[in-house]
Amino acid sequence: MRLLVISDSHGRQSNVFDIISAHIDDSDYVICLGDCNSGDDFNSSKDYFGNKLRLVSVCGNCDWYSKEPEICEIKLFGKKIMMCHGHTLNVKMSYLRLIDEAKRRGVDIALFGHTHNPYYEYSDGLHIMNPGAANVGCYGMIDITDSGIVCIKAKLN
Repeated sequence: MRLLVISDSHGRQSNVFDIISAHIDDSDYVICLGDCNSGDDFNSSKDYFGNKLRLVSVCGNCDWYSKEPEICEIKLFGKKIMMCHGHTLNVKMSYLRLIDEAKRRGVDIALFGHTHNPYYEYSDGLHIMNPGAANVGCYGMIDITDSGIVCIKAKLN
């Protein structure tokens, strides 16, 4: 199973479309970690890809009219995943609150955005990932297999 992870597109709809286009056939879900203009950056992709686009998202600090939660967890293929933009957990200052929240929830993967910097760490059974900012072409992928979890940082060519 593959998750395509996008955050912080800030109006760059063409980047979102290009990222999804490159991976729509090999991704099971697209995860948006906020600051995608209340989902507007995904509208053309939703129209174009239709039911092939299975989107799960949270609200960022720039998604003023979003009805999405600021933080949530989902379970996919037996793994618990915490999704947040990160602004409510002060990730620009430190990842400690993010890690504490992830451990409190007992998740396998903690995903966040907000800093615009790609980041990956594996510590004490927890995968922590920020895909970076889609407005400059950064994104991430997560493969969940019987052998384990692989987090991949990527960028548009």
